[in-house]
Amino acid sequence: MAEIVRMPKLGLTMTEGRIIRWLKKEGEEVRQGEPLLEIETDKVNLEEEAPASGILRKILAPEGSVVEVGKEIAVIAEKDEPLPELGEAGGPNALLNARSDVSGTEDQPVPDETDARDDEMAGKIKASPAAKRVAREHGVDLRMVTPTGPDGRIVEKDVLAFVESRKVRATPVAKKIAQEKGIDLSIIEKPQGERITKQDVMEAVEAAPSANQEYSVIPWTGMRKVISEKMTKSKKEIPHFYLTLEVDMGNVLELREKLAPKVQEMNGTKLSINDILIKAAAVALAEFPVVNSSAGEEGILVKNRINIGLAVALENGLVVPVVRDADKKGLARISKETSELITKAREGKLLPDDYQGGTFTISNLGMYDIEEFSAIINAPESAILAVGKIMKKPVVTENDEIAVRPMMKMTLSCDHRVIDGALGARFLRRIKQLLEDPIEMLL
Repeated sequence: MAEIVRMPKLGLTMTEGRIIRWLKKEGEEVRQGEPLLEIETDKVNLEEEAPASGILRKILAPEGSVVEVGKEIAVIAEKDEPLPELGEAGGPNALLNARSDVSGTEDQPVPDETDARDDEMAGKIKASPAAKRVAREHGVDLRMVTPTGPDGRIVEKDVLAFVESRKVRATPVAKKIAQEKGIDLSIIEKPQGERITKQDVMEAVEAAPSANQEYSVIPWTGMRKVISEKMTKSKKEIPHFYLTLEVDMGNVLELREKLAPKVQEMNGTKLSINDILIKAAAVALAEFPVVNSSAGEEGILVKNRINIGLAVALENGLVVPVVRDADKKGLARISKETSELITKAREGKLLPDDYQGGTFTISNLGMYDIEEFSAIINAPESAILAVGKIMKKPVVTENDEIAVRPMMKMTLSCDHRVIDGALGARFLRRIKQLLEDPIEMLL
C-alpha cells in the first residue's frame, strides 16, 4: 500500500520545516528506517527516516521549500502501484501515475547503458531514443519537457520545442547593454515569443546589486529567525537586572588538573571548566530553588528538576543543549554528556529532547577572550550565568599581600519578577564559594 510521507513535527514549537536535501531520488528504492531527507527545523538540521519500504515514486516538495507540519512531501509505493489522490500538494483530485517503464510504440530499439542512465536521471519518464539523444546534446532535463507522443511519451520534436522556447531573444541594443553591464539575459522573464528590450535590461541593471550598494540582506530563516524572535520577546517581556562577581579560579584549575586524567580514562573526554561550572550551578540551584523557576500566569513555577543548558556557538547562531538532573550527576558523567551534546550540536544532529526543558543556562565566552558580558535570559527560565575569561591578575590576599591569581568574572542576569536583588546576590555568591572551595560540591 502506498505511503504518503508528511513533514514531521520534530519539536513542540515546530510549525514548519525547510527541506535541505533529499537523500534519495525519485525511482530509487528505500527501506523503512533509513535516512530519506534532511530537514531544517527551528533549531537544527535533522535527517528524517523513511516511514515505509518501497520505491520513492514522487517527491512533492523540492529541496529548499518550506512546508507546514503534516503536509505531504513525498509518496513511497511499489513499482507499478497506482498512487493515491493528494490534497494541496498534488492539486485537486490529482492522481499521480508515475511511470516506471521506458517502452512505447515509437522508436523501440533495445536500450543501451546510456539510455538506462537517462532513464534514471529522468525519473523513469517515457521518452524515445531520439528524444534522449537531443536532450543529452542540449543538457535538457526530460522532466521539464511536455510530452506530445503516444501514451504520454516524449519525442524528439518535444525536446527541440523546449530548447527553442528557452532561447533568449533580445534586441541588438539590449544585448550590447547587457554585455557592458554584466547582466545575464536569461534571468529576465518575458512572455513567450517576445524579445528582451533595452528597457528590460535597464530595469535589470537597477535591480541588480552594485559595488556601491550600502547593504545586503540575509533573510530571517531557520535558526537565525528563531533567535531573533526569542531574544526580542525575552528582552521585551522580562525585566532584566544584572549582578557581577569576580571569583578566584585557582582551586578549580588545580582540581581540574588532578581529575582530568581520571575522567579521560573513564570517558575518553576532557574535563572542562564548563563541566565544573555546571556542577557548581546545579548545587547552588538546589539550595536556592526559586532561581530554578519561571514566571507563570498564576505565579512562580518552581521546577522539580535541575536541567542546566550550555550555550554552544554555531556558524549560523547558537543552540543550548541541556544536561538533565545535573545536581544528581558527578563531574565525570557531566563531562561525558556535555562532550556528546556539543559534538551533536556542531554536527547538526541534536534532537528536540536534547535542547528542550532547560531550567537554567550558562553562557561562556571566555574562549573568545571576553572578560565580562551580560546575557539575555533564555525564556522561560528566570536567570542565566554569563562567564568571562580566566585572567591572571594581581589581587590583595586576606593577609594584605599582593599575589597574582587566576580570576574570572561572572554576571548573573535575573528576571526581576521572580528574583530580587538580595536573592540573586546570595545565589551568585554561593556559586563563587563553591568555585573557590570546589571540594565542597563533590561531597
